[in-house]
Amino acid sequence: MAASDPALRQQEARQRRVMDSPRFRDGQFRNTHDVGMLKNPMTFSMATDFALGGASRRPPHTLPVIADTLARLARPPETGLRVTWLSHSTVLIELDGVRLLTDPVWGNRASPLSFAGPLRFHPMPLQLHELGRIDAIVLSHDHYDHLCAETWRRLARGACPGWSGKVVTALGVGAHLQALGIAADQITELDWGDGVRVGEVELVATPAQHFSGRGLTDRNHTLWMGVAMLGPRHRVFFSGDTGPTDEHVDIGAALGPFDVVLFEIGAWHAAWGGIHLGPQAAFDTFARMRARTLLPVHWSTFDLGLHPWEQPGEDLYQLAQANGASVWFPQPGQPLEVGDVAFAPWWRAVVGTR
Repeated sequence: MAASDPALRQQEARQRRVMDSPRFRDGQFRNTHDVGMLKNPMTFSMATDFALGGASRRPPHTLPVIADTLARLARPPETGLRVTWLSHSTVLIELDGVRLLTDPVWGNRASPLSFAGPLRFHPMPLQLHELGRIDAIVLSHDHYDHLCAETWRRLARGACPGWSGKVVTALGVGAHLQALGIAADQITELDWGDGVRVGEVELVATPAQHFSGRGLTDRNHTLWMGVAMLGPRHRVFFSGDTGPTDEHVDIGAALGPFDVVLFEIGAWHAAWGGIHLGPQAAFDTFARMRARTLLPVHWSTFDLGLHPWEQPGEDLYQLAQANGASVWFPQPGQPLEVGDVAFAPWWRAVVGTR
């Protein structure tokens, strides 16, 4: 391959940025604070949860979604900020005239395989071609329940006509996207603290406490991130996947106050407490960041944890109710604006049919 080949230049530039990152040492990206996947191993507890909780980890039937999401999105947001949770960590964010999509997963499985792996609990409330204008897609990291190869292949083939083609992601992740057909010049890779403008909104990559990898040999070869979305009137924070860290307090102080924060609450176990929030840590972090409203994500879509499928939502609901906190509990596909209330535990009707 010639030295002037654009693909080679892109690959070399990406590798230089990876190598120059303060977070990249000894061939891997590192968290600010050293945490293992199992900082406090609970082998017996995990084995028991796995063996005894299988039936409860999936709902008894397909979960309901909002039927008229497209009609509700047909009018512009009245407040300038509207957030629509579509599934797992896939959220449509309309922020001061800019339309952003996070971690798009339209595949039926969160898996490298089309015939095996966790199946989704509910259909997507919108299809890709119904999304309308998308000014940029924000991709937090490369795990299969966030970077869905099937979805990105469809995007590369034009399945979302309104998408600009622009992707904002973490260092190194662009190589995965290029392999799936996304043009290199449409991908912006960020290190923590880097920012990029999309219209009137600035996107700033922020620290997260997690890990990366899509196989047995690429652990932590790419970076993971949260994203602060800073508009002229409103501010949104998307945590990506993360464990609890004091860095969130710093993010809130430096880049807030946030109107809405999106924190992951599902696929959680006490043994994973360093790399996933879960409902209690998500609520505590929300309070410490002094954000106005919490929208829980990363739950109620795939069987990725060792808990009953509804437990993260129920636990967070109890915390919110006890503390009088502004926490949204929308069904998938329910658009919400600042000042709206979505506080009903909709999952209880499903659990009652077990």
